[in-house]
Amino acid sequence: MTQAQQALIVTFLTQQCELIETVFIDEMRDHFVASVEARMADSFSFEEALQQTIDDFGGPTTIQKMEWTYRKVYLRSLLRNWWTLIKSQFAAHKRIRTLLVVGFVTFASLYFGLMSDFMAVLGETILWNSVQWVSIIWVIMLSCFLLQRVAPGLKQVGVVRFPALLIRLLTYLLWAGTVLLYVSLSSMELSLLIKGVSYFALWSTSALFYLGLVDFSKQTDPNSWYSTK
Repeated sequence: MTQAQQALIVTFLTQQCELIETVFIDEMRDHFVASVEARMADSFSFEEALQQTIDDFGGPTTIQKMEWTYRKVYLRSLLRNWWTLIKSQFAAHKRIRTLLVVGFVTFASLYFGLMSDFMAVLGETILWNSVQWVSIIWVIMLSCFLLQRVAPGLKQVGVVRFPALLIRLLTYLLWAGTVLLYVSLSSMELSLLIKGVSYFALWSTSALFYLGLVDFSKQTDPNSWYSTK
């Protein structure tokens, strides 16, 4: 099979089937190439072999449904990968970075939470505003993700893939949860010792999860937006 014929298969998957997940597109391309090559070996032309393969998969609508099913399986795999990366933050090649980041974040949280009037004056406003902005970004990405199939014009700008959407969701949930707990702790009448230990546990854990998320993003989503053209 020629490169041009393989390109036609990819064009069918991305334009007629409107698939957007690159990993799934690669898998489907491999299936199509293997099937078409086998049929061409039986003396079918490329066009005939391709059409028979399309029919075997049930046509574009069925292939689109397969992509949604694939996302459910892919989600579990992505979350397992993220958890593995979180647990790896104290590996030898990451230890210095982890200690520096976690140490800085923890020190800053203890300073602003215990030894300054930051929370009383500006802290809560700044933190809640940040949650609102992160929420807006998440809603915009979710809207683009859901509308891109029914509004083809969005693809002229870019295609939002599932890993990118998941990473933004995890970022939003982690930050919103951390802020909520931080503000709640700040409003409680607790001793400095208990409050300090609570801040340390909250922000050090949050920093570890974010470091795992950074590595996860680099590994899973090096380019959040890509063009199918």
